[in-house]
Amino acid sequence: MGNRMMKKTLFLIIVLIFTPLIYAEDIKGRFYVSDYFSHDSNHSDLHILSSRLKLYRREDEKSRFYFNLDGRIREKIVNGDIHEDIPEYRFDEIWLGYKFPEQKLNLIIGRQYVNEMYNTHIDGLNARYLLGKGLGVGIFGGLAPDKYDSSFNSKYKSAGIYGFLDQDKYQLNIGYENLSYKGKTDREYFSVRLNSDVSNRVRLNALSSVSVNQETNKFEVENANVNISYASSKALHFQLFHDYYRAIKYFESSKKFLDSFNIRDDYFLDTNSQTRTGARVDYKLSKDLSAYVSAAYQNRKTDNKEAVRLTGGIRKYNFSGFDVSGRYTYIDNFTSGSSEFNVEVSRTFFDKFDASVYASHEQEKLDIENGFTSGPLTYGTSLYWTINRHYSASLFVERSEENDYHNTALFTQIGYRF
Repeated sequence: MGNRMMKKTLFLIIVLIFTPLIYAEDIKGRFYVSDYFSHDSNHSDLHILSSRLKLYRREDEKSRFYFNLDGRIREKIVNGDIHEDIPEYRFDEIWLGYKFPEQKLNLIIGRQYVNEMYNTHIDGLNARYLLGKGLGVGIFGGLAPDKYDSSFNSKYKSAGIYGFLDQDKYQLNIGYENLSYKGKTDREYFSVRLNSDVSNRVRLNALSSVSVNQETNKFEVENANVNISYASSKALHFQLFHDYYRAIKYFESSKKFLDSFNIRDDYFLDTNSQTRTGARVDYKLSKDLSAYVSAAYQNRKTDNKEAVRLTGGIRKYNFSGFDVSGRYTYIDNFTSGSSEFNVEVSRTFFDKFDASVYASHEQEKLDIENGFTSGPLTYGTSLYWTINRHYSASLFVERSEENDYHNTALFTQIGYRF
């Protein structure tokens, strides 16, 4: 109880410190309060109350100081009982940056994402130094948030270095991090990211991370994503993509879970990788009518199972004042198959209300039965109200029905933008 009260007090102090900044002209942000409630035929109620505050000042030429605050409060209630399986208080980012007069050195201190890296989140100091036009290096270090609940944890420590090259046609980032847990290496990895306008019609995005296996001392690719888009004309666009991904392994901090559940050290299999390769084509048939098709092939290395996903969709704008869209998806999903139909109708009223209704129906096919079974039918409506340039409100209602089971969910949110 004492630890929980301390967290509440700390969160309140931070919010009170930053609240006066809302009224500064160059401070931007948003505050919202939301309420999610669902009830199903098994008489199980889920209620999640949350609020979130985002404040930031961008780096600019006028001020040497800039900052970012992104914090939230959540409370999860199941059948009337408060559950603590999700963090009640959480700061995604809370940092302060300082730009030196010569505008070559920037220091950022606090909880932050290191944007030049693939997946790095620290509670510490990040120093960026500009060597030349768009070319620079950075070094960071300190503590790191808990990898399982994002709480403050002094057992995690992080240190790393990165380089960046920002040009008009491309941006390149490379970096290295050593994350330790209780003094031993938990994760050690390299990352690279490339975003490039190859030409006026071709764009290339690539991202990858490579870890050092602490048991074998070998390099292992964790993630590799490549996306190429090509605009043949204003009406015709092509996209190719390839993804390779696997679970990120934390070699030291995960042992407490392995010991707790008596799981062997090879629980995180080296063969749990998956690949996904596919393409998408978008075509504008006329001013108000567009269509697209996509296909993706997926392979799971653990059992060498394969999956295929095929999708086709069409969207008609300004159909008697409404936007109408429909989509069909076929999924051959490793050991089962399914077909899904989606339709949505939306419209903006009085330049303030965005309203939509939608429905989807899924049919599932099991290999052993070789026949379709009744899948879930889901339908709902959403409303977004722009009250004025500061205030907004939204409402979302959805119902799902399948055989003898049904669920109804309601989501409301009120937001303030400054």
